[in-house]
Amino acid sequence: MRNTFPVFDLHCDTAVALSDTNQVWAENDLHIDLNKESKLFSHTQVYSFCCVYDEHGDALTGPEAEAKFIRCISNFYSELAKHSDTHKLCRTADDLLEAAKEGKHGVFLSLEGPEVIGCDPGRLDELKDLGIVMTTLTWNHANLLAGSHKTGEGLTAQGKAFVRRAQELGIIIDVSHLSEQAFWDICDISMSPIVASHSNSRAICDHSRNLTDRQFKTICNFDGLVGLNLYRPFLTTAATATFDDVRRHAEHFIELGGKHHLSLGFDLDGCDELPEGFRDLSDCNGLGKALIEGGMDEQLVLNLMNNNAARFFLQYLQRRNVGEFLQMDELTRQLNEINVNT
Repeated sequence: MRNTFPVFDLHCDTAVALSDTNQVWAENDLHIDLNKESKLFSHTQVYSFCCVYDEHGDALTGPEAEAKFIRCISNFYSELAKHSDTHKLCRTADDLLEAAKEGKHGVFLSLEGPEVIGCDPGRLDELKDLGIVMTTLTWNHANLLAGSHKTGEGLTAQGKAFVRRAQELGIIIDVSHLSEQAFWDICDISMSPIVASHSNSRAICDHSRNLTDRQFKTICNFDGLVGLNLYRPFLTTAATATFDDVRRHAEHFIELGGKHHLSLGFDLDGCDELPEGFRDLSDCNGLGKALIEGGMDEQLVLNLMNNNAARFFLQYLQRRNVGEFLQMDELTRQLNEINVNT
């Protein structure tokens, strides 16, 4: 059994946490830093910007939310500049390929809460210019676009325009945090695969942030992607979570036909209750070994931890038109180039 694993994670809140706590990326007391990252075989991370609440947890909207977003993303760009020899900001599939060929860690950026642009479809171009490749429609409260998992409303007319414009620009729609009604409203109009970047199985743990079996199978039918979340309340109703809980969610999704559509979305630095044995990013290696020891096939674990997400991003970000994807033989050639199956 291997000792280190390649990791492609769809969601962390580290970039905002660095700004909020005035710490640096190289070494800090957060879940993710470059020292912890060095323990992995390789690491590609989607750094999310959730700037719709303040340090007390109170909601931010309008200019206050936008100001926090600009402050946090500017700070993270400064951190990226310090480590450009080992990390590459990825906006396109070519960037991801180049990062792998150069032996660098890939860095993608996403948004969690479009209040930072006033929920305005006309400002999505600004997000794309800043390097944002994926966005949710809500965080934990309703907004001008849709209802959240806590409030239940569907997609508004403005929300529909937002989804259409995002997909025209090649920005991935992330359905985590959405109400179930808004999820189905998006499915009715979507022209591209959708992602639930950090959501688990509601059949295994009955929480509104998790996906029903029908939702998960629909994401698979859209050729989309789901990232497993490590937050204890989304894994189990028990007082503590274990790696076995993670495995149960993974195996349930795989039984539903999701072996090519399941990845990681750990929510690191965005949650404070993690499974026993998982303290920070470096413990991905322990999780990978535990999944294999629990009976999962090693190649299946590698696909879950890295390969499925790599394939998805290569496909999605190389579309020439909405709904158009690479032929499988070309995708396989590119995956072989970066040795993603190592």
